Amino acid sequence: MKVFRPYFRKADLIIVLLVIITAVTGFAFLCLKESGNDTPASLEIRVNTKLIKEINLKSISAPYEIEVQGNFPVTLEISSEGVRFISSDCPDKLCIHQGIIKANESAACLPAGVSVTVKGQGEPYIDGIVG
Repeated sequence: MKVFRPYFRKADLIIVLLVIITAVTGFAFLCLKESGNDTPASLEIRVNTKLIKEINLKSISAPYEIEVQGNFPVTLEISSEGVRFISSDCPDKLCIHQGIIKANESAACLPAGVSVTVKGQGEPYIDGIVG
């Protein structure tokens, strides 16, 4: 005669439910915490790691373009939402395909030596640490 054993015991189900509740709560917390830092506040433009210009993005009413002279000339479009690379004389043009760089994001045209960092209001969201 075969004895029926349930696949899960009550203790197993309680542990699985606790793990699921913890995961959902953590995910919701991270989503809510990240959503408050999406307003761009300022922009830093660097050429070969030297800060050449800092712009307050809150005061911009209409988008405008500026040319930055690095190892190659680079044209940036600056708006109240952020910044994007418009043109560059670099060979691969990866910086142009980045799109708009918004709050707490950075991008660079490495051949030109030009990097931009948009700082947001509040603490920046860190998505990973290497080291």
